[in-house]
Amino acid sequence: MTKQIDIDVALKSKKWLAIKNIEKFIVEICESLIPLTELNKHLKKKSNRLELSVCLSSDAQIKKINHEFRNKNKATNVLSFPFLDFKLNKNLGPNIFLGDIVLAFETINKEAVLAKKNFHDHLTHLVLHSLLHLIGHDHEKIADAKIMEDLEIKILKKIGIKNPY
Repeated sequence: MTKQIDIDVALKSKKWLAIKNIEKFIVEICESLIPLTELNKHLKKKSNRLELSVCLSSDAQIKKINHEFRNKNKATNVLSFPFLDFKLNKNLGPNIFLGDIVLAFETINKEAVLAKKNFHDHLTHLVLHSLLHLIGHDHEKIADAKIMEDLEIKILKKIGIKNPY
């Protein structure tokens, strides 16, 4: 585990315990994905640090969060809550809190089964998707969605996961 990246994983739903060593997997996948993003520039200076919070929730829990923060009264697979607006903050300090990621077990599992995807690969894609949101990417406009999807495909390929789209 790199000392430059601190991942805090909060297990809020016991449903995640169906996946062996899930907290360790989340930490390891975040540590492997983050250097493959634009955050690699920040990590080149060895004294710089990044921190991230990941919450492993249930559908019921994420539904409440989605309703409270997005006014959408339904469960979703993942929510991202950036701490900084990376587009506005060009001169970031040495220690950066990226924000929070919330993942919902039942929705992610259902999506993986329906799409005949490996659960860990699908989860990795969603973590990457969320990390990209935390650093300023979005998919509200068609052009931005294309950029984000292409970046996801490129990064996932580097770690041996095929195109999820």
